[in-house]
Amino acid sequence: MRNYLVLVLLVCVFSTPLFGQSRQRIHQLQDALANNSITLTANGNGSSSGMSVDGTIKNNTGAEILINVILDNGLYFKNSGVGQNMIATQIFLGDNTCVYNGTFYYISIPPNREAAVTFLAFCADFERSNPSSSEQFSSAALPDNLKGIAAKISKYMENTIFEDEITAVQLALWHYQGVNRSSIAEQFVFDDSDWELAASIINN
Repeated sequence: MRNYLVLVLLVCVFSTPLFGQSRQRIHQLQDALANNSITLTANGNGSSSGMSVDGTIKNNTGAEILINVILDNGLYFKNSGVGQNMIATQIFLGDNTCVYNGTFYYISIPPNREAAVTFLAFCADFERSNPSSSEQFSSAALPDNLKGIAAKISKYMENTIFEDEITAVQLALWHYQGVNRSSIAEQFVFDDSDWELAASIINN
């Protein structure tokens, strides 16, 4: 595992709903995957945390699909290779943009089209290396030992969509699994405030 975080400028455009669009449903990505309205391919990009998973979404329907930026309780990405599995908490279009309608942040996938996407995601397995672009991910059920922390992180991230607290979230994910501070510090740069915030995320 290398200490390599990707931080990018995220842009969300404010949208005034068109006639009829205000009632258009904004889907959870997990639900759209489960009912096969979309197909997702994803891979690593060498980062351990931050915008660390890239992908492509295909809309398999004849209607526009809106996807919530916030991924409730996280989306688990199982690695096809030897690198880390990941937990994604937010999704954006590939150019790091989304839409805000005054209530929800979301991305739009046009009917019968593909769109590049990127995920705000965190490494789940401290002892493994960062996932490379050659390693493909498949979405899978969260392992039981990660459900608790994934829910805590998801709840925390709902209110910090554009804040730079990625280091603390990654620390929380590893420390929750029993990795101690000294072991993490050997490979991952953080300070006392990051550690304190990580503890707060775990304990809330």
